[in-house]
Amino acid sequence: MNAFQPVDDQGAVDQRVLDQALEWLVLLQSGISNPEQQAACLAWRRADPQHELAWQRLAGIGQNLRDSTRSLPADRARQLLQARSHPGRRTLLKGIVGLGVVAASSWSVRERWLLPQLFSDYHTATGERRQLQLATGASLQLDTRTSLDQQASPQGLQLRLNSGRLLLTLGNAAPLRIVTADARILLAPQSQLIISVGLPGNHGTRVQVLAGSGSLSSAERPALSPGQQVDIRQQRIGALAAVPASASAWTQGLLIAERQPLGEVIAELDRYRPGLLRCASEVAGWRVSGSFSLDQPDASLDLLARTLPIRVRRVMGYWTSVEAA
Repeated sequence: MNAFQPVDDQGAVDQRVLDQALEWLVLLQSGISNPEQQAACLAWRRADPQHELAWQRLAGIGQNLRDSTRSLPADRARQLLQARSHPGRRTLLKGIVGLGVVAASSWSVRERWLLPQLFSDYHTATGERRQLQLATGASLQLDTRTSLDQQASPQGLQLRLNSGRLLLTLGNAAPLRIVTADARILLAPQSQLIISVGLPGNHGTRVQVLAGSGSLSSAERPALSPGQQVDIRQQRIGALAAVPASASAWTQGLLIAERQPLGEVIAELDRYRPGLLRCASEVAGWRVSGSFSLDQPDASLDLLARTLPIRVRRVMGYWTSVEAA
């Protein structure tokens, strides 16, 4: 049985919670965690039954992971936890993989997606943005918590966006294909697009064309024109919409909200900071407008607390909640 599927009446574990449990597991078993981090992990496990369920399920398949991370020298463990991509990344991680984290060839794409920092060709850590230049001449900017694979195909270079968000500028490079779990997007030369997967407020794939054009494979829809965006989820294509003027603000470290639900603003800030950030349901629907720093998410939280009747509660620097004042 897949460890991430429902077991009896326990129910499925949310994808986000599984990701958090994995981060805690790798950190605590790396040999470089401190007492404060260990206490924060325990507080996280006790905060929600889903947290403990995710922890137990990962622990059930993670004895090899624990043994593997213990066997890593401290400097290599830090390198893993920082999740910085580099050419020798797969070589570094083969020791963990070979010891059984994914030894079974029957592991599905879902599990592979659960471990982007172990498998992706390129990956950004929490709060990190990264510029890439491909051999074809295309340039990429990866947002925080983004994982990306580079694949060869008969049609040429293909990129698979597993999670997160990227800005791609094609210039005079040859046409390029972007693949996600929901769609295949073909980019024409002289195009610039933002493509995102699983961001707050949109659990599928969002394609935003800033310049040039992008077309969706096997879709009965003409190519997207500059200023158009579309959402795709489970192969279902939504209605065309206008790209917001603030769509690329994240590349400058800004979140510009225009009557956006507070819960979505908090979820976006959560992607840029370590630890756990949650928004209480009674305030999550409040509409927020303003400009907020993604590079200093805690300062953005304090700004929200000064302008809205909310309070920000912090526990040991790891568990943070936004509640009604």
